[in-house]
Amino acid sequence: MVSVVCELLNNFHINNEIFILQFLWKHDPPKAGQFFMIKPLRSSTFLPRPISIFEFSKDKCILKFLISIRGKGTHELSLLQPGENVQLTGPIGNSWEKFLPETGRAALIGGSTGTAPLSALVYEKPDYNFDFYAGFKKGFNDKSMENAFLGAAVNANKLIISAEDGNSAHYGRIVDLLTEPEKFDIIFACGPVAMLKIIKDKCDKKNVACCLSMENIMACGVGACLGCTIKTVNGNRCCCKDGPIFPAGEIIFDE
Repeated sequence: MVSVVCELLNNFHINNEIFILQFLWKHDPPKAGQFFMIKPLRSSTFLPRPISIFEFSKDKCILKFLISIRGKGTHELSLLQPGENVQLTGPIGNSWEKFLPETGRAALIGGSTGTAPLSALVYEKPDYNFDFYAGFKKGFNDKSMENAFLGAAVNANKLIISAEDGNSAHYGRIVDLLTEPEKFDIIFACGPVAMLKIIKDKCDKKNVACCLSMENIMACGVGACLGCTIKTVNGNRCCCKDGPIFPAGEIIFDE
């Protein structure tokens, strides 16, 4: 992990809520599932924001982040212009590769921007047998926007998209389209807590290996502040230092 100032190469807005930041990164190569703490040098907020890797090109050293505007910090990130300086600290956390079998079939299930770290895995492991499930509140009218949001996910062996408004996709929740989890050797998921809990329950019933990328409020990114603590069968764990990826069977969800 390093903390360096990087110049923003591009800020591409997919819509009024979602955007992609692109940087040149010539330091430790990140792995899919890891994240960075990001803070503009001109920021008025005290804390950086933890953002998962969306894509990393080793040959071009291009690092991308898919970000949703959720508060003041991410709103500031959305206003960045190419050429501005940003403090990047990372890569932080464990990776999907740690839990991925050498061979087999894996289902990747992402909700909204939770698709980002899973898309990074498809980019990192282009020859693996992935089925990609992507769920959204609203569908896409523009195919190019859909492809930008999904990134490398469009290259998965099978891509299943759902939208709760039914626009240009399957109607309903993405978890309802995972009807046969037992067909997979492992399932990876990232997204809203309610979605992750349903996926965990489905995998438990069919005795299917499952790993979840967890989110929580982070201040430091190194486990010192304990702000990102979650409950597990092994006691409290920090999403940053111990995760963000955990075997689903270890996580205790609040009822």
